[in-house]
Amino acid sequence: MIELHNKGTLLRIQVKPRSKKEVITITENELCEVYVKAPPTRGQANLAVVKLIAKKLGIQANRVRIISGEKTPNKVLLIENMTPDLFTKALRKVEVPFK
Repeated sequence: MIELHNKGTLLRIQVKPRSKKEVITITENELCEVYVKAPPTRGQANLAVVKLIAKKLGIQANRVRIISGEKTPNKVLLIENMTPDLFTKALRKVEVPFK
């Protein structure tokens, strides 16, 4: 799910567009699912994912970039200037629910 990158932390996610609410969950298999209300058209869901991750981590959205999977539900995000340890601590603070 998360790994160290020379510019920060890589986060592997699965996006669930057109959801009723915007939330991040972690499954039993350690899959990070990101639910967003936006539809998967014209990059709307991607933008919503970036904004939601940034908001939950308490960082600026320009520090979150999709580096793989722009047109698929499975994506890899780069969280710039954040170590995996800091990322994990930030997620614990916002109480990401586990499925």
